[in-house]
Amino acid sequence: MYAALLTPERASTAIMASGLINGIATILLVVFVDPRISVMADDVINKRGDYLTLKNVSLMMITSRLLGTILAQFLFIPGATYIAWFTKFIV
Repeated sequence: MYAALLTPERASTAIMASGLINGIATILLVVFVDPRISVMADDVINKRGDYLTLKNVSLMMITSRLLGTILAQFLFIPGATYIAWFTKFIV
């Protein structure tokens, strides 16, 4: 939405770019992260894996999401500027 404020003539394109970015991020999460954690959880349930390893991976995911949220606050303005610039090529 901030990118839409930066480029009012391409506001709808900038707003729609948000869905594109979130869609790509969701696909990457589903393809690379979720299957590994699901297999680890399944192994723990079937007594083939270590519960402590699964717990550590879960804590690492929580920590990485927290750090990612904090990092996103620093990248907000440059990211919105980039999205506003990139909308020139989408339209």
